[in-house]
Amino acid sequence: MNLSRFLKKIFFASVMIFAVFAFSSCQDVIYASIRKEVTLKDSSVEGVVRSIIRVSSGGTEYLYITNGGEIFRKPNSGNSADHSYGGWQKVCSNKDIGSSDYIMALAADSDHIYAFVAWWDENTDKGQNRWNARAIYASADGKEWTEVRDIDTDPTDTGDDNPALYLFCTNTIKNENRSAYFNYDGTGYKLNGTNAPTEEAAAKNAASCAYMDGVKFAERSRTYYDYGSASCTNETNESDATVRYYSKDSTLYWDGAVKNSKKAGDYIYSLAVTNDYILVGTAGGIEHYKLNADGSVGGEESFKTNADAIMSGGYEVNSLLVINPEKNETETAIYAATDFEGRYEQFDHACLWAYYPERGNWNRD
Repeated sequence: MNLSRFLKKIFFASVMIFAVFAFSSCQDVIYASIRKEVTLKDSSVEGVVRSIIRVSSGGTEYLYITNGGEIFRKPNSGNSADHSYGGWQKVCSNKDIGSSDYIMALAADSDHIYAFVAWWDENTDKGQNRWNARAIYASADGKEWTEVRDIDTDPTDTGDDNPALYLFCTNTIKNENRSAYFNYDGTGYKLNGTNAPTEEAAAKNAASCAYMDGVKFAERSRTYYDYGSASCTNETNESDATVRYYSKDSTLYWDGAVKNSKKAGDYIYSLAVTNDYILVGTAGGIEHYKLNADGSVGGEESFKTNADAIMSGGYEVNSLLVINPEKNETETAIYAATDFEGRYEQFDHACLWAYYPERGNWNRD
C-alpha cells in the first residue's frame, strides 16, 4: 500500500470517528443528510458483495452475487424496466461448496458458474486469519458443485503471504462470448466446466478480461490481492464491442477503434459503460467520465444522480454492472457493490446498491 492511500485511510477513519462522537446519533441519520435526502432502504442481501456476474442457468438469464457466506441470484431479462428493489433469492451457502468457510469470488462462462473458496484458521494471537486451503469449484446451476482445481496453500503463512489468485470472466451481455479464467502465481488458466482447467498462455499475470473480437486480458497491477485490474467494453444488447476499457493501478486505458489513457483519482477496482458515460469504481469512491461519440473517454463530469453521495471517498467500489449500456446513464438499471475501506462490519452502507430509472436515485438493493 503506498503512503498516499495509507494516509487517506487514516483520514477517513478519523472523520468517521469524529462524526460518531460529535453527533452521538445513529449512522443512518448522519448518512441520510449527506445522501441528497434519500431515505435509505434496508439491504435485501447483507454483507459485502465482491462479484456481480451474468449467468445463464437452465435457459434463464440471471445476475449472481455473493456476500462471502452465500450466493444469490435474480432474473435478468436484459430490460432495465424489469429490475426493481430486492428480488434476490438464495441459491446456496459456502458450506454447500466443499464445506468451505468463505466464497472469495464468482465467475461464469456460457454454461457454468465458478466459485473461488477458502478455508480459514483464525489466529487470535496475531489477530489474523490464515488460509488452511483454497480451491475453485464449478457448477451448472449454482447448487451442485464440483472441485476443479485445488490451490496450493501454505497454512503456516497469513493469507497475503500465499501466492495471489485472481478469478475473472468476460461477463459479456451475449452468452456465447462468455469465458472464465484464473491466474495463480502468475500463470493463467482457462476454466472448462467440471473438467480440469487448461493453461492459457495469454492470461499470464492477468486479473481481468473482456471480449472484443476475442478475449483480451489485462494484467494485475501488483502481486497483492487488492491490486488486480478491471476490464469492460462498449458491447450492448444490440451491437458488438468496438472499444475495450481496462485499468492498471489508477490509470484507465482504452483501445480498439480508439486508443489512449487517462489518470483516475485513485486505484481502479471496477468499470462499466453506459451510452454517455464510463463509470469508474475506485478505492476512493466512484468517478464519472463523459464518453465521446467514437468511444474515447472525455472529461470527468458531475453525476445527475446521487451516485457520488452514495459512493463517496470513503468507499471502495468493488464491482459495477450496467443492464442496458446502449441507454444513457439515467435510463438504465445499474448495480454497484461497495466496501468501506475493508471494514464492512462497522458500516451497513457497505453493501449492494442499485439505480433504477423508475425511482431516479441510488439506494440499497
